[in-house]
Amino acid sequence: MYSPKIKENLIPVLYKRAKEEGKPMTEVVNEILEDYLYTIKHCQTCNAEIETEAENKTGYCEYCESEVFFQEAV
Repeated sequence: MYSPKIKENLIPVLYKRAKEEGKPMTEVVNEILEDYLYTIKHCQTCNAEIETEAENKTGYCEYCESEVFFQEAV
């Protein structure tokens, strides 16, 4: 599995944040990446939360089994 190299200037910032949160630095990096790559959107029919990639314009609601069209944030 590929493991990217983190820029040297980011390591102290990540270390400080991890120490403040009482978590391993790897967990903090994973949370930051997940927040950037994924977003929570809502179904227009039943308002259920749908986790999807940020750039997705459509999705599928597993709760009410409907196709969902996500609107752009203004």
